[in-house]
Amino acid sequence: MTRFLHVLRHPVTRRIGEALLTLVGVSILTFVILRVVPGNQITAAYGTAAGDLTQDQIRQLEAYYGIDKPLIVQYFDWLGGVLTGNLGINTTSHQSVVQMTAQALPNTIELAVFSIIIGLLLGIPGGVFAANRPGRFGDNVTQFGSLLALSIPSFLLATVLATWLANSFGWYPNGEGYKTLLQNPGLNLQQMILPALVLGISIAPPVLQTTRTAILSIRAEDYIRTARAKGVPERRLRVRHVLRNALIPVVTMTGLQFGFLLGGALVAEQIFAIPGIGRQVLLGLNQKEYAVVQSTVLIIATMFVLVNLLTDMVYRVVDPKVRVR
Repeated sequence: MTRFLHVLRHPVTRRIGEALLTLVGVSILTFVILRVVPGNQITAAYGTAAGDLTQDQIRQLEAYYGIDKPLIVQYFDWLGGVLTGNLGINTTSHQSVVQMTAQALPNTIELAVFSIIIGLLLGIPGGVFAANRPGRFGDNVTQFGSLLALSIPSFLLATVLATWLANSFGWYPNGEGYKTLLQNPGLNLQQMILPALVLGISIAPPVLQTTRTAILSIRAEDYIRTARAKGVPERRLRVRHVLRNALIPVVTMTGLQFGFLLGGALVAEQIFAIPGIGRQVLLGLNQKEYAVVQSTVLIIATMFVLVNLLTDMVYRVVDPKVRVR
């Protein structure tokens, strides 16, 4: 019994329990919100013509779409299907949510990976540059640029970039029909450049600020002053002691941003016509496909939770001070 209680109190076990509760809460919240929004699959399918349907036709359609049952029954029917691997069917295209997700999720993951890489390539060097000049002109310019990048809406930046490149250079590969990395690697990489750049620019500011703050904080530590007093070369001190330890909080920031991109890349996916998981949710909302929206949102939430759990575990490995908590 004591061993069992010890396992329950373990940080990893506690985080897993919190993650499961989060997923249950997301499933309930999504289910309720979809039912509160006016309209259903019948009105989405028939539009204004739905008003001409007889009561008998409405009852038959409600039975077909499975919305004739009490809400609590609908929820547990859907949840039971999810637990057995049946995420539901898109009644418009007659395609299972599993098939739709298998096609869309790799595209979103690819976009998220490229965006994170660009965000880190912009954010970490910018944070190091600013931290090496605290309060000086270079630091102020970097801080202003970071604030400006954070303030520009993604949809505006995406639209401006796409329009400018198309009009000035006739270059808009996303208009040629999306191709996966396996279908056409060259075209796929061209189609990923702009959306990844747009998302990467929005990711770079928090990475930059985290890097800058961490470096300035670590430089004030006693062990850094001691190492400098012992004659450790400045370059070695900056790379092996300061930057290496400053990247620890960047790991957490990167995990959070990656998890966000799995569901927050909708704007970029929509503007650049990338058939990702975000567009799948939008499609389900437009068609009032309850199973598609509920299951896809739950998948996004699961991915976000898993990324955060993995980030937390990595953080505990790279930072010994966290292991004892």
